[in-house]
Amino acid sequence: MEKDIFVNTINNFSNIKALVIGDVMIDVYEYLLTSESKPLHSEKPDKRAYKSQKSVRTLGGAGNAAANLASLGVKTTLIGITGNDEYYFVLRDMCDKSGISHVLIRDSKRPTTIKNRLYLDDQYLLRRDDESTDKIDNETASTLLKEILTVIPNVDVVILSDYNKGVFTQRLAQDIINECKLHSIPVIVDFKPANVSFFKGADLIAPNLNEAKELQTDFSIESLETGLNNLYKQLQCKAVAVTLDEKGIAGFNGKDYFHVHGHKVQAMDAVGCGDTVRVGFALGVSSGLSIEKSAELANYMAAVIVQKPNTSSITTEELISFINERSTGSV
Repeated sequence: MEKDIFVNTINNFSNIKALVIGDVMIDVYEYLLTSESKPLHSEKPDKRAYKSQKSVRTLGGAGNAAANLASLGVKTTLIGITGNDEYYFVLRDMCDKSGISHVLIRDSKRPTTIKNRLYLDDQYLLRRDDESTDKIDNETASTLLKEILTVIPNVDVVILSDYNKGVFTQRLAQDIINECKLHSIPVIVDFKPANVSFFKGADLIAPNLNEAKELQTDFSIESLETGLNNLYKQLQCKAVAVTLDEKGIAGFNGKDYFHVHGHKVQAMDAVGCGDTVRVGFALGVSSGLSIEKSAELANYMAAVIVQKPNTSSITTEELISFINERSTGSV
């Protein structure tokens, strides 16, 4: 059965070594309740103070990709930049608790990136970002590359997680990709369109639908093959795949097109779902699956993770259970 291909692949995840490089951040979720509101607050007329129900803190950005790999049993290393602040120690502790090996380089010119989301009675109100988007300087980039070059020969796949927070320069990205080519290690890229020229030569670049439209203004689900072909030419990579929200994933490898349709599930929160998709591609490709089969694996993973709140991770047990359910038609 086809499901056995994926189950066998998943059962082998613990033998894979992965490296994630990119913009590391902390995702914070603050939940407030109106039912526990205080009287009108005298500091600001007609404004009400609310009691915090709970605060959730998770690894975000490149850290979320690493957390998903680790929760799937993959031997995972995370390399990135933090500020020279107290959150450097917080990130180290979070990585340690998740079983992630890490090299976090402190940069005194920037704060650690933190995204703080505020909810009122589960309604998403706003997000506050503490960050710097300035590119790292040459000295920091050299230090980063030195650490990366020591790890690359010992891994099976590399994920470049670019949130345009300054970690990647064109030279650094190309140095990483070229080094991976020397060792025949696949490179999976999640990037922001502002850095479109940085990642040429990667094995797979996987923008989401909005990013694809930003890169190709006429990109549409109705004309997928044309849009994918144009993206492929623009990105100059071995393969391109676009996540299409509930409509699944479509891709092109220079020869063949594919469209893996999405699974119907009750979506709770799409935050971090893209990171999980790139993890699925990385694990599929490094396991010897084709790009299309890797997309199917990533699609299963996305369907599981989108049913979870906040920035969440996935386990092999959850993934295999979902695949079994879908293959038997029990859901």
